[in-house]
Amino acid sequence: MRLLLRLAVLLALFFGAYFTLERLLVYPLDPRAITPSDSRIAVTKVGSMIVWTAAPQRGKPTILYIHGNAGHVAKRTARFQRLMDRGYGLVAPSLRGGNGSKGWPTEAGITADMTALYTAITNGQLTGTPTTPILYGESIGAAVAIQLATTNSPKAVILESPFTSLKDVAAHLHPQLPLATGLMLSRWPSIDRAPKVKAPLLILHGTRDNLIPPSMGRAILAAAGSSQKELYPVQGAGHINIWTGDAQRRMYKFLRQF
Repeated sequence: MRLLLRLAVLLALFFGAYFTLERLLVYPLDPRAITPSDSRIAVTKVGSMIVWTAAPQRGKPTILYIHGNAGHVAKRTARFQRLMDRGYGLVAPSLRGGNGSKGWPTEAGITADMTALYTAITNGQLTGTPTTPILYGESIGAAVAIQLATTNSPKAVILESPFTSLKDVAAHLHPQLPLATGLMLSRWPSIDRAPKVKAPLLILHGTRDNLIPPSMGRAILAAAGSSQKELYPVQGAGHINIWTGDAQRRMYKFLRQF
């Protein structure tokens, strides 16, 4: 009995340490609550999330911007400013554990948060006018956007460096650790969900992305159920320098349809 008890304790410690490590690796978020440097951006709270918002100009859509897993939402300020300069509304939530947002980041928790946020946008609670947003997701945020698009009907979807699944990314980066890959709690199986994405779709993917191979972006494009879909290969870009002049011009051309 003592042996079994010790074994149970050791297993609990192992799995506890493993899943804590997974959280740190998958969601290395900056917890500091930072005030936006642009006065056009307001800060509000939806559930446990800290959300940055800006109302659209008349006739312009609102973009629900879901950032990637690294750093801080404040690091995207220059992007937000370019969108606001062109009249687009902005709703930019911070994932659980980042920028003062409370909670432990998990796939189920983040999905629930973003579903509630999407409803708040369509009800007009955040920008003052009921609206159907355009989804923009970067990296792991692209997986969140895909999930949202399977259960909602956004005006359009823009994905930056999407992956087929988080397990596939782990296997790509660490092929020598198949057991650890199999134990992952966060799966984000975007390739399985992509067929349910019906909205117009634009994918931006760097041709030199070593973290998420361009082949994953192409796979998401092929699987997507959208009748209007395109992958724009950003020449020479890696994983974090997608917003080149050419990529932005292609994105704004896509956005002008809506």
